[in-house]
Order: sequence, then C-alpha cells, then structure tokens
Amino acid sequence: MNTEPYCRLHLFFATENSQAVILRQGPSKTFRMILWDRDTDRFEDGQWLKHKVYAERCDISPDGRHFIYFALDGRWGSEAKGSYTAISRPPYFTALALFPQGDTWGGGGVFIDTTRYVADGDKDIIGQATGLSRLSRVEPSAECPSGLRTPKGACVRLSKAKALRAHQTTPGQHPDLSKYDTKGGKLWRRRGQELTLIRDFTDMAFEPITAPYDTRPRGSSEMAPMPWHPLDRDGS
Repeated sequence: MNTEPYCRLHLFFATENSQAVILRQGPSKTFRMILWDRDTDRFEDGQWLKHKVYAERCDISPDGRHFIYFALDGRWGSEAKGSYTAISRPPYFTALALFPQGDTWGGGGVFIDTTRYVADGDKDIIGQATGLSRLSRVEPSAECPSGLRTPKGACVRLSKAKALRAHQTTPGQHPDLSKYDTKGGKLWRRRGQELTLIRDFTDMAFEPITAPYDTRPRGSSEMAPMPWHPLDRDGS
C-alpha cells in the first residue's frame, strides 16, 4: 500500500535568468510557493496558501522578481471576496497588488515584461507593487493594434509576439520545461529517458509564514481597518 503523501508540482521559469517558481499543491487546495535557482539547485521554501490556485492562470515575471496568481478563497457572503488575482514577491503569496474578482470567469494575468502586466479583476486594493504598471486589454484596432493601453489611455506599442502573449489567458510554456519531470511530487532532471532526482517535495506540512515585506500594521484596535487580504485568515 502506498502511503506517500500526494502532491503535485507546477513549474514557472523566468526568461531572463535561472530563477523559477514551484507551486507545490497538496492536499488539493493547499499550496506552497518555492523559489528555485535552476543553475545551482538552491531552494527557498516559502509561504503556504489554503486556497484553490489556478496554476494555468499564473505567471512569473521575466526577471523572476514577481509572480501573478489567480485563486479562490472559498468564502462567499458579505465579507467574502470569492476569487482574486494577486501579484506577490516569490516565494510568498502575500499580495503587493490585489484585484478582487468574485467569480472564476477569467482571472489571472500575464507579464509582458519586467515592469508591465495585464491582470483581470477589479481595482488594486493594496497598491504596493511599486515599479510595475498594469495595462488594460482593449479590442485591437488600426489606431491601437496591440490592443493594450496604459492607465492614462495611451496605446502601448509592442511586437506582435508580446501583444499576442498579453491577450492569452494561459501564459506560454518555457522551452526548458521539457528538461524536467515532476512525477510523484518530486523534481527530476530529464536527459532523454533518464531521470535524476533533484528534490523530493512530498514530506512537507503547512506552517504559518509571514512574508518579510508584509509591513501592514497589526494588533491595534484603534487603527483604521486594513484592506481585505486573502491571507488574513489563513496563517500568514
């Protein structure tokens, strides 16, 4: 009888360097973010999230410094936000930018480059993603062939490849993904049909971890209410 803990690994590779994000999933709606340097095989085990993360709607920035993800918190009602898109700093889920949505139609986003991205959802309620700019998708036209505009409404000029990526709901896969395998919740390096184990991720258990950049004040009843954050009730 196999008693090995079940988990899945989702891989996201930066395009400008060797940084990668691993989303460890298991049990089904529990995720951990892990930062991986593919050149050195060094890992930084990060924060957990007890929400359903839609891995196919996540993306890592080209420089590996930011991660965008789409999740469903499972709470519906007057205080619940339902689903949301967020931008964080790997290997943490704590949001630098947070876009509440409320349903699972659409959701998520993609990075166009290291400073610009598109994301579904409402207005950002955190406002800490300094240096990043959210672009809006519009119908491509002769005046704006990219179908992207800045917050002030100016058309964004992009190559066809970048414009196509910006309008995709699922980011394209990095070509180096074929060099790795994730069967059994373990990370393997693939050379032809030969697999070499890099690391086993099955033996992990949830623990509350606070992101070092989470500077939101806590603990004072006299403070003004803080904006809702998806980790506030989930062990951050």
